[in-house]
Amino acid sequence: MNSLNRRTFIAKTLKGTAGVMAISILPLGLTACNNKTRVDTSSMASLGPISELEKGEFPKKVPYKTTVQDAWVEQKMEGFVYVNKNKNEDSLIIMSPVCTHLGCIAGNAEQDMKEEGVAFYCPCHGGEYDEFGVNIGGPPPRPLDIFKRLSRMALSI
Repeated sequence: MNSLNRRTFIAKTLKGTAGVMAISILPLGLTACNNKTRVDTSSMASLGPISELEKGEFPKKVPYKTTVQDAWVEQKMEGFVYVNKNKNEDSLIIMSPVCTHLGCIAGNAEQDMKEEGVAFYCPCHGGEYDEFGVNIGGPPPRPLDIFKRLSRMALSI
C-alpha cells in the first residue's frame, strides 16, 4: 500500500490546481491573439463625403450629429471635431476637441494667440495646442486625441 505523506499531498494538490488554472486561462489568451478585427458601428458619426471635408481653410471645425444605441437606450449626440490636412501625407487628421488635461472643450484660439502658433485653446486651465493638435503650452500632458477614420465617410467617436 502506497502511503501519501503531507508534503506529497500538498505538492500534488498545488500542481493540479495550477494545471486547472492554466487550462481555464488558455481560451482568454487565444482570444487575445485573434487577428480578426470587428468594427462596432454603433458609435460612428458621419462627417460627410471626404471631397467636402477637403474643401476650405484648415484647420477647421466640423459639426456632427449621430444616434448611439447602447443596449436598450438610444441617445442622440451632437458635437464637433477639428479637421486638418496631414503635413506628411495627402490625408486628413480628425482631432477631438476634448482637452487632454481635464476633459474641457478646447476652442479656436484668439487671433493674437494664432500669431504665436496656437490654433486651439482650452480656457479652463490654459491648454494650448497647435494646428495638428500637439500640446504646446499649459498643463495638457499629451496632444489632442486623433479619431480613427474607418471608412471614407465615417468616424469612430
